[in-house]
Amino acid sequence: MKTEAYIHLTFDERKNFVLDLAECIASWSFARLFAECIDKIFFDPSRATHTLDEQAFEQLVSRFEHYLQNISRGSGPNHLGILVHHNNLTIEKKHTELMNKFHQKGTLWTQVNNIIETPLFVDSQLTSMVQIADVCAYALRRYLENREETLFDHVFQRADRKDNVVVGVRHFSNNACKCKICEAHKRKSCTTIE
Repeated sequence: MKTEAYIHLTFDERKNFVLDLAECIASWSFARLFAECIDKIFFDPSRATHTLDEQAFEQLVSRFEHYLQNISRGSGPNHLGILVHHNNLTIEKKHTELMNKFHQKGTLWTQVNNIIETPLFVDSQLTSMVQIADVCAYALRRYLENREETLFDHVFQRADRKDNVVVGVRHFSNNACKCKICEAHKRKSCTTIE
């Protein structure tokens, strides 16, 4: 977000603004949150078949595709979705190529039929929904790194769930992790490292 419009606000006013936004996000029953939170300490590149970035992107695409498939079942035509990404030249080509591969061969977990095209890359300063996604990412990161729960508790309400189990957000961590994300996965969905 650009700061010029907020520079006149005090620190507490800025904090309250972000909290108000998180509360607004929590109230959007139509919205779903998808995220892959990887603890880099437990990510072993020598054992992984993908880079950290590629693994996160594949997980995100797979979860979003499953969501679209689930809401399409029995409701007539398929629900379609598109990925909108902050314009980042360093990953634009890579994620476009990965998405083309997913459309041809699927991901490790699913065929991709409901996500259209490749990611749409936009300037986040001009797109409020990408800024809202940034607030969600900020809340997840602050919770996992510092256990700051206020924003997280609001935003996490929008995590995609199936049968009361959070399936839209995953924390790639160790077996001992007791964070709210892993607990909401009921351990059966939380990836663990021995």
